[in-house]
Amino acid sequence: MPSRAITEEPLQFGQGGRLFGILSEPAEEKVDGGTQPAFVFLSAGLLHRPGPSRLHVLLARGLAAMGFASLRVDLSGKGDSPARDSMTNRESVAMDFADICTALEARYGSRSMVLAGLCSGADNAVRLCETEPGVVGLLLFDPICIPDEGFKRRAFASKYTNAHRYLALMNRLFRTSGESTSGRLNDTKSDPLMLRDLPTIEQMRRSFELVGERGGAVLSIFTQYALGYYNAPGQLETVLQMDNYRKFCLERFWPDVEHTYKLEIHRERLFEEVMAWARNF
Repeated sequence: MPSRAITEEPLQFGQGGRLFGILSEPAEEKVDGGTQPAFVFLSAGLLHRPGPSRLHVLLARGLAAMGFASLRVDLSGKGDSPARDSMTNRESVAMDFADICTALEARYGSRSMVLAGLCSGADNAVRLCETEPGVVGLLLFDPICIPDEGFKRRAFASKYTNAHRYLALMNRLFRTSGESTSGRLNDTKSDPLMLRDLPTIEQMRRSFELVGERGGAVLSIFTQYALGYYNAPGQLETVLQMDNYRKFCLERFWPDVEHTYKLEIHRERLFEEVMAWARNF
């Protein structure tokens, strides 16, 4: 697709204008109405609409230049959107999404959507896909997966054949020279999934199947964050056991990339991957 001039507009919507987002769209969008799906970037964790390292801004503007409207939104309790009282996280996200769908329909009429999210944003995207037939795509950064049969074997081999592990160990020993390192070298990172409200693998399979039935596509990208539960390309395909998986699902494994894409070279890599994938639409 050719690169286009874009416009950006702040949006307040929902009851009392409680939700806030930024809409990026092609400059000619208001003239021709557009036929491409709208991308919706769901905020993750405690982060607000720009995403980590302004990742959502980068992607939304790139997609708008390709011809896609892209909304990056603060879910309730994040950024400029106040929290909803006396609701569970799932209830709040469901109401937010209903308001998002209403706002997009008011602006564009009937229009399909691609839901995008990192970490807990990916979890929400998977669940919301089941509730809205207009969702024709999922863009998932470090979504949930479960270890397959070969996971432990691969993890063991990686642990004891990785030279970087030993270099890191030596560096830590030198830094703590003269101090007791007992306990420090045995420290383990807490399970990153403990803080997430995870969908089940069955829910993920169902959401993927629905996207396929709607003629859409799924892109799942795993980084080093996921190494505790994902450690080989194609593991998600193995776990989901979908006969038609490769017809509309694309899976990437980038163990050298940090979860929040702090390095510009990694953001550029993601940008290129997402823009190429978006051409499917």
